[in-house]
Amino acid sequence: MRDVTPAQLGRAGAAQLTLLMRTVTADEATTTTRHYFVTSRAAERLEPIQILQLRRRQCGIEAICYQRLNVSLHEDRSRVRSVRRVAVWGLLSRLSLALFQADCRCRQPLRDKTVPV
Repeated sequence: MRDVTPAQLGRAGAAQLTLLMRTVTADEATTTTRHYFVTSRAAERLEPIQILQLRRRQCGIEAICYQRLNVSLHEDRSRVRSVRRVAVWGLLSRLSLALFQADCRCRQPLRDKTVPV
């Protein structure tokens, strides 16, 4: 982790540059990848351990969203290939998930749950 100025990175509001290194061993082969992150928070307000926790939380959210999109909506099986159609498909998929989640949070009367329509 290193303090930076916005002019050094060419990004407005940049305060920290963070490097996360991930090492994965599979089939006796080790691969190390580097991920750089820029944040606008000063080092006094965002410690290195907090950055790791935020990154882990983000991965958890992505995994949940991936399961819902891929398993529930069969996103990987879609034959959409053009850039515009992929963008529209992604927007509608995520919109439908958001609407479903909002509907699940609403309390329904007991009668709606027990009596088929």
